[in-house]
Formats: sequence, structure tokens, C-alpha cells
Amino acid sequence: MKLVLTVVVLVGALASTCSGYQVKPKNYTATVEQLQHEFARAEKDFEREFRIWKHTGVKTPRFREMVDSWKIPREERGMELEDLPIQREGQICLLCRSIVGQLMQQRQNGATRDDLFETAYELCTTLQIQEPDVCYGVIEINIDFFIYIFDNRPSLGSDSVCAVIFQSSACILSDPEFLDWSVNVDASGRPVTESKHFPSARGPNDIKIVQITDLHYDPKYQMGYNAVCNRPACCRNDQGIPEDPSEQAGRWGDYRDCDSPWDAIEDVIDHVAEFHPDAAYIYHTGDMIDHGVWETSIGHNIGAMNRIYSKLIRTFPDTPVLNILGNHEAHPTNVFAPSINVRPDFSMDWLYRFSADLWGHWLPQSTRHTIQQGGFYTYLIRPGLRVVALNNQDCYTFNWWILWRPDYLANQMQWLHDVLLVAEQNNEKVHILAHIPYASSGSTFRICQREFRRILERFHDTISAQFHGHTHRDEFNVFYSRESPEHAINVAWNGGSTTAFSDINPNYIVYYVDPETYQVTDFESYIFNLTDANLTPDRRPDWFKLYSFAEEFDMHNLSPAEADRMVKRLGTPAGRDELYRYWQFKVKLGDPSLEAGCDENCLLNHLCQIVVSEMGDDVKCDELRETFFD
Repeated sequence: MKLVLTVVVLVGALASTCSGYQVKPKNYTATVEQLQHEFARAEKDFEREFRIWKHTGVKTPRFREMVDSWKIPREERGMELEDLPIQREGQICLLCRSIVGQLMQQRQNGATRDDLFETAYELCTTLQIQEPDVCYGVIEINIDFFIYIFDNRPSLGSDSVCAVIFQSSACILSDPEFLDWSVNVDASGRPVTESKHFPSARGPNDIKIVQITDLHYDPKYQMGYNAVCNRPACCRNDQGIPEDPSEQAGRWGDYRDCDSPWDAIEDVIDHVAEFHPDAAYIYHTGDMIDHGVWETSIGHNIGAMNRIYSKLIRTFPDTPVLNILGNHEAHPTNVFAPSINVRPDFSMDWLYRFSADLWGHWLPQSTRHTIQQGGFYTYLIRPGLRVVALNNQDCYTFNWWILWRPDYLANQMQWLHDVLLVAEQNNEKVHILAHIPYASSGSTFRICQREFRRILERFHDTISAQFHGHTHRDEFNVFYSRESPEHAINVAWNGGSTTAFSDINPNYIVYYVDPETYQVTDFESYIFNLTDANLTPDRRPDWFKLYSFAEEFDMHNLSPAEADRMVKRLGTPAGRDELYRYWQFKVKLGDPSLEAGCDENCLLNHLCQIVVSEMGDDVKCDELRETFFD
């Protein structure tokens, strides 16, 4: 979940999955406006010094000074922009615009692929964005996409590139080609006049649905190997055995930047089958592939996915498993080329055809066409309940193809709208599965957020729930009406992750769904403590129920109205203990997270993340901030 070629290719490809939200200071907008002038001067300064370097081979003292001041601290490697200190947003945007602008200029002046690679590699290593082998691998895998986009979009400016990928108020997007596309939304829906609510509490006839997400299986994970490797993925069999035993990978996973060993993958799938045999459906919401983003390949990804799907087919031969793609399933990571692309070597056909074949074990033939077209589908899983499974990686800010044809993003969203319109006419309710939360302001392109909210508001009666992954956190988002923000209209649930990457315990979620409205009435989160599990490596992990959401937070059900009531309560001093408990559950009692703690400003950030669903729309957060310190 970050820099383009260096800033964008590397920082983007190596971004972590944890995306947060930071409450902006009250003077934030004015401060950013003032800084824009300073950033423009610095950008011109860098342009001059960069050209001297490229023309003479000499790095002037001023150039070295600027590069030294822009070096990425090790603790910021792999962080999403919104997880960085808020004052760093403008600096990262400046760094991006400066470097991307010069790389684009180099290309326009006739620079070859080798020329650009050499420049990008030297800047990556000099700026300490990653270790040299990681810099080399990520640039090699991604550079051809950028050359193609730069060559075919001569009007594309570095300001637009950086504003898409590092979207924040400090990185301004003004290009109408990115802003002015939209979905055709049917105008005949019922207006929102109140928060959505329903009377049903959890009952004995509820449908049980298990969500498994973010397995992140690493075939190279090996117990005892280096868990502190200073790379995007550690604990791998080519990274050596450290002398310090505390830096060695555990049997069942590791809290550090390590993915899941096969034993842990098998264990969670077997545990779900053994302890929840009455589950009607399994929602498997993506990210099966590891974080070794500098050395992915089509063969590597297919091999890992094939092993997981084979396990799921053997374990759940008769229980429908509804699968979707995550951003790590692509090669390169995050990069999902549109079907209209003319370069066969950029095509995603290999992934979509593979997915259609494997998902076909549980899905009807009618889903195959759209899966092969773009990795998405719809399926009436029982009378009255339709699943719409999206591939919303096209809207991921680190999907480079947004820069090429931003209007292509409307295609799948228009399909979603049209499916919902037919579902409404047939009196069906809908569950939406999408790997990346649409409310994630650092991950989902802002115009996709805007258009998704328009669709959500139009079909607030039809959409019963959303289910996401990606962040690895046990969390949720409340969506409010764009026209009447006092009304809560939908809730999106996040399944967390079965991987411990990073600082969290593995988990899965069991939902209870009303058999008439198909609304979620309650859910339970199941975890095991990784520290304890690794102390007894010869025993299977001891899974246990962490909590029931409705019981823990005194909720009659999990309707948007009830969720809004809960959030408002947690947004007062009297609700501080509850909010801290919510944060503890969000990080799944991960030992390193609990040790680091979460102060009041941290808690307010986590609270606001629940209610902010469109970048730049901080209305609900501002309301909570007013009551938080009363």
C-alpha cells in the first residue's frame, strides 16, 4: 500500500496494507496552501540540479543536500501516505513531483529504457527507499508499464501522477480527465429520509457466513529464518538464519513483516471446517500471495493460488466458497490492466481465466463471462440474496493504469449499478464483496469513492452489507448519505486477516445474517495468540472467540442506525474505554500493537476512520471531534 519509477513504482509497490486516517489540524488547509509555493520553488530547484547531474554526471553539493534531506527513514518504508505524520504529506508529494517530472522529461528527450532504469535505481538506493535488490526487482518488473503510459499520454503531468497515487489534500488533482467521468445512476430510487434500521436481533435461524481473507501464503517462509530482514517480506529461506534467536521466524507465523507458512494456511481452513460445519457460505476476499513484490511472476502466483484453491476445494466440496481477487494476485502486484489495452504482454487474461476455472467449482457457468472479462461476477446464492463480487483493484491508487485511461474505471461501476437495478426490480437483497474498502482514503481513488457513494445511496434499500479485506484489521466503516449526512445508510465489514503481517494476531470472522433482510445481526471474531502458538510449535494453535460485536458494544443488531449510535457514543469522553477496547479488537490483541499502545489522538484517528468514506469529506469526523474532548 509508494515513489513513479522510484517514488511511485517503489513506494507504491511496496506500500503496506494497513491504511489509517489522520484527523487534520484546523489550520491544515491554509497551511497546505502556503506550502504549495515553497514546494513549487523546491521543485524548480531540483529540476535545475537534476539536469546538471544528467548532463555532466556531477552531483552538485545542492543536489546532494536535497537528496539527503529526502531520504526515507527506515520506519517509514512501506507505509501508506495516510499513515505517515501528516506534515509529511506535502513533502512526499514534492518528492514525487520532482522525480517523476524529471523522469518524464528524460523520456521525452529520448532516454532509453536502460537510461531510465539506471536513474530510477540510483535514486531508489540513494534515497534509501529499499535495499538494492528490492529496488532492482521492483523497477525491473514495473518500468515497462510506465514507459508505455508516458509514451501514450504525452499530456500527462507529474502533478496528476502524484495526486492520483499519493492522494491527499497536499497533492492537488485538477486534471478534468481524472475528475469528470461518472456512472449513469437511475433517478427513480427512494430518497434517504432516515438512518437505515431493522428490528431483527441475532436469532437461531440466522444464516452463518464465515469470512476468510488475506491469507498471504509465502512458499518461501521457513521457521528459524530471519524475521528482521529490512525488506517488504521476511522469514524467507533465502534470507539466512540470524544469530539472535529473537529474530528467528516462528512455526505459525511472525508478528514482523512476514507472511504465512503453509502450516498456518492449512490450520485456519481446517479449523473453520471443523468448528463451523453449519456455515452456509464462505466469503474469501482475496490476497493469497505474499509481499515479495520485487520477485513475483505469473508462475509463482499461479502456483501459490493453485495450492490454496485445491485446499479449499478439498475442504469445502459442498459449501459454496465465494472468491474475489486481491491486489497481490496480480503480476506485478497492484497492476490490473484494462481489457481495452492493446499490449498482450500487459494483459490480465492469465489471471482472469485461471480464476474462472478454479472458482467454477462453486459458481454457475453464467458467471464465467465477466470473470474472464475483468475478474468480477454476480450470483444469486439463494432466493432473495445476490452476491456481487467486485474486482475493485482497478480503483486502487497504486494501479498504474488509472494514469492511462481514468474513465475506464466507470465500466465495472456501471455494471455494478445495472446489476443492482435488476436486483431491486426482482426484490433481491445484495451483499457486495470487494477486497479494498471503498472508504479507504489512502487506497481507493477518490473519484471511485464518489461514484460508489452515489450508487450506494441510490440502492440503500437493496444493499444489505459490504465485506472487505486488505487492511488486515478487524474494523468497519459506516456510510452516510451524501445529500443528508445525518443519516447512516450502509455498513462495510472487514474480515481482518489470517496472516499476522504485521503486529497483529491471525483471525477470521463468523457473521450472523437475518434470513429475510439479509442484514448482519452480529459477528464473532476468532483469533489465536501468535506468541503462545510459537512457544509450542508442535501443537496446533489454540483458536478462541475474541468477542461478539453486538454483545461487546451493547447493540440490538448491526444496522447502520445502530452502528451510528455506537460510533457517537464512542466519540465522547464517557465512551473512551469502549473506544480503546474497539482499537484492541481492531489489532486483534497483537502483542506488539498492545505494547505500542494508542493515545487519545490515535483513538480519535481510528474513530474517524469509521465514518469517513470519501477523501476530502470530513464532515462526520469533524462532528466527532467536537464531542471527543468535551
